[in-house]
This record gives sequence, C-alpha cells and structure tokens, in this order.
Amino acid sequence: MHRLLAAVALVALTAGFSAAEDRNTITVRGKGTVRVRPDKLILVVGATGKAEKATDAVEKLAKKRAEIGDAIKKVLDGRKELVSAVKDNGLTFGGGMDEMAQIRMLGGQQQEGAGETTVTTELEITVEGIDKMADADLAAVISELMDKTMEAGAEIRPAGNRYNPFLGGGSGTQGVFFGFTNYDAQVEKAWDAAAKSARDRATAIASRLGMTIGEAVRIKDVTGEASGAAGAASPYLAMLGMGGDEGGPKIKSSGEQDLGVEMEVEFELKKK
Repeated sequence: MHRLLAAVALVALTAGFSAAEDRNTITVRGKGTVRVRPDKLILVVGATGKAEKATDAVEKLAKKRAEIGDAIKKVLDGRKELVSAVKDNGLTFGGGMDEMAQIRMLGGQQQEGAGETTVTTELEITVEGIDKMADADLAAVISELMDKTMEAGAEIRPAGNRYNPFLGGGSGTQGVFFGFTNYDAQVEKAWDAAAKSARDRATAIASRLGMTIGEAVRIKDVTGEASGAAGAASPYLAMLGMGGDEGGPKIKSSGEQDLGVEMEVEFELKKK
C-alpha cells in the first residue's frame, strides 16, 4: 500500500514537470474488488480490581488477569490450528464510582465504597486461523471464550457506555470483532485488479480508434467517489465503518466481504 502511494506521488510529480498538456491522452477508471473473509477473531474485554489500598487493587487485577488467561488457554486447548494472543492497554487508576454513582453522589447520596481505589485494564484477545472454521464451530468457540472469560472476571461494556478515564471504565469498543492478519496484502490485490482494469479499458477504447496507449501520466485514487462503483467498499472506511488500527479494520461480521478500490488513470495515446 505504501509502495503504491509512493508510486502515485512520483507519477504525479513527473507529470507535473512534463509537457503532458501537449500529449494526446485518454483518462479511464479501473475498479478492483476482492472477496475476503476475516481470519482473525478479536475479543475485547475489560478487567477491574477494587480495594481500599491501591496495591491491593493492583494485586486483585493481576490475579483476575491471570485467571482470564487460564480460561482462554482451556478453551483453545487442543486446537493447534488456532494461534491466540492477549495484550492489554495498561492500567488506569481511579475511584470506585461509575457514571451513575457520580450522579447519585451529586444528588447528595452517600456512596458505599466511595473510598475504594479502582484499577482497570482492557484486554484484546486475538485468535488467528478462524477463516477455515465452519460457522457453527466458530460460534461455539466465541461463545465459550465469552462465557469462560466472564466467569473468570472479565467484563464487556456495552457500546456507548463510556466512563470517565480518571474513574476507570471501558473504552466503548469492547465486544466481539473480526479482522485480518495481513490486511495490506488484500488491499494490494484489489489495487492490482484496479490497475489491470484501467489499462485494459484504455487499450480497448484506443484500439477502436486505431491507436495504442503509452505510459501513465497521471494516477488518482478515487475510491469511494460517486463513479458508478456501486458496492465497492473503501478499505480506508474500515469495511462497514467499524474502525480499526494499523493492522486493518475491525468489523462485526465473520462472513466474506467485498473489498473494493478504484483509480483514475490518464494514459498517453499513440498512433499505431
């Protein structure tokens, strides 16, 4: 992907200093779409430790974190085709009140446990290799992971239930998601298909006029523009708008998705 952007910048720069305006050119659009299925499960959960002393709260959280890790291992034990990992976002220290507790306190109500220290973290559990699993088998693994981790003390905050970071709580992005171990490779395939489509279309049009095409003098990424590319999902809109990171989007469905891109290319026209 980075190589393509660099190439686009180089072509645009070269064209800018050439006599492109004196050339006969043809401008076409090429679309590239690949069918992809997520191969990675992403389960994001929260964990909390509460105690009067901060050191005790940290110890409780560490114990809960270890128990959640043990629960994951038991669920995936014997499934050699699956590769799992767990990472956390560090510790957040705060008081023991959530948003509703704060509202009650502002109303003059005394809060039980208001003097507690709360230490929270968010765990991202990834399981790679799910693309070869039958839907029923995948559903069983996800259900068991959720049940066992929550029995071990994990929490899943509902979407939109955002908490004051100084008082602990979830990020609002907890739950079950799906992703790709090598998302850039899928995007590259779509770009390859789009480039071929653009060149083929330009060649076909030029041949009808007794001409051939030469080098590309201008390239533009027009993915997502109103160009007739109905159904082409921009990879930069995170496929269904579920967000993500440098590793690719996090989506809500485990099924196959259409990943589409589109480019606009101006080719030089030459006489046969």
